[in-house]
Amino acid sequence: MAGLDTTTPPTAPNVQPHAQLLQLGQHFALAERAAKMGYWRHRIGDKDPHWSPGFYAILGLDPAEVPPSSEFLMRHIHPEDRKTVAIAVQAATFEGKPFQYRTRSWGIEIERVYETHGDVERGADGAITAILGVVREVTAEVAAEKALKDREAAFRFIAESATDMIVHHGRDGVPVFISPSVEQVLGVKAEECLGASPYKLCHAEDLPSVLAAIEEARKSGRTVTYAYRARHGAGHYVWLESAVRFVSDPRSGEQTGAISITRDITERKNFENELLHARERAEAASSTKSRFLANMSHELRTPLNAIIGFSDILAREMFGPVGSERYAEYAKLINESGAMLLDLINDLLDMSKIEAGKFELHYEDLLVADTVASSLRLVTGRASEKGVAISTSIMPENLRLRADQRAVKQILLNLLSNAIKFTDARGRVEVAAEAADGALRLTVRDTGIGIPSDVLPRLARPFEQASNDPARAHGGSGLGLALVKSLAQLHGGAFAIQSEQGLGTEVTVTLPLEPQTAERAA
Repeated sequence: MAGLDTTTPPTAPNVQPHAQLLQLGQHFALAERAAKMGYWRHRIGDKDPHWSPGFYAILGLDPAEVPPSSEFLMRHIHPEDRKTVAIAVQAATFEGKPFQYRTRSWGIEIERVYETHGDVERGADGAITAILGVVREVTAEVAAEKALKDREAAFRFIAESATDMIVHHGRDGVPVFISPSVEQVLGVKAEECLGASPYKLCHAEDLPSVLAAIEEARKSGRTVTYAYRARHGAGHYVWLESAVRFVSDPRSGEQTGAISITRDITERKNFENELLHARERAEAASSTKSRFLANMSHELRTPLNAIIGFSDILAREMFGPVGSERYAEYAKLINESGAMLLDLINDLLDMSKIEAGKFELHYEDLLVADTVASSLRLVTGRASEKGVAISTSIMPENLRLRADQRAVKQILLNLLSNAIKFTDARGRVEVAAEAADGALRLTVRDTGIGIPSDVLPRLARPFEQASNDPARAHGGSGLGLALVKSLAQLHGGAFAIQSEQGLGTEVTVTLPLEPQTAERAA
């Protein structure tokens, strides 16, 4: 365009370098703020140093209020750190040595920690012209370092004091750290195990299960516990229990090793073995007892039946008079004693069958009223002799039950016999049967002497009687309630007893109206 000079005017030679220097200073101040650091520079011979804007910032000072001063700095450095600073600066001034130190602030509300790295500046002739120190606050880092050291010290104390053996395994499973308790557990020094195969002491028979457990821990990332035998330094084997967990790099997720904690469980294993052997011996003894009772019961039944039968003939004088009345009385006593002994043997035989798992139930449809009536006929005479009244209540009257008739009748007879036995003259015995929630609820109540509270919990235990069990004073095997409970449970039912001494007893047996699915399917 005409009339316009498009040439670039010349730049003043002293303007651009000054602007560049100013810009460089601004960039450096920005870098200081970003790095949260600053510096001080002290020319040799000058009274006070130069402080950068970043140095002011990390000290929290205003340049307008606090001029740069070495004396000010030393006054606000912790007394215990001042000597360190003086020695470092002196060595730099006279020997030109680089330096590094940490100092704590002094005389302010919150103590801060600063780290200084310094060096010297030299002139063209090599002489030291200034000292420069780059400073940054490291309060948080120092606190973190202290916390880490405290944790490491605590972990080491735990590892060295624990009775359990703590092992840190490397990537290949080889121990890189073992706590001193290994000597107590395995009788070997920790250094003997470092770098060695972790399986060298494992019993050969247990090695497959150990490897499987470790592989499970590796794949699942969970803590896996396993037991195995390991060879002790003295040559014998001990039982150990280890809990192992693999550890991973938090950033990459790659497994870097594993931590295991191991304890000696030899005593526990020995105790478990003793318990197992004791249980086996007890089961063998119980089986032997059951077989013995079953065999003896059969052997005793045959002569007892003869004694009962012939004594009954004598007592009734079926083939003519026996002479003296005393003979008839003796025959009656023989008959009664034989009947009592036969009842006892029958109870023993049934209980031994139940304990041996050989008592078989034969299910059939029963009219509850008929079963109750037939049981009452067998005990009515005894009740009449004692003056005990018996009443019944069956709801509904046509209530039916599918169960083993002999077992249900035995339950009723045992409960009725006990009730009559322990009820005095003019007392009452009540039999109640009702349907409730798909089950027969059979209850026998009496107004008898009741049962002491300390005896009550033991009455339904087979072959066990308390010394003050009322059955001991009134005759009987003491197995009646145990049989009732066992027969009810065989049907899938339940047994409950309530009693108060002097007021009477109530026994309730609950039986399913229909048998369990397995029997019905059969």
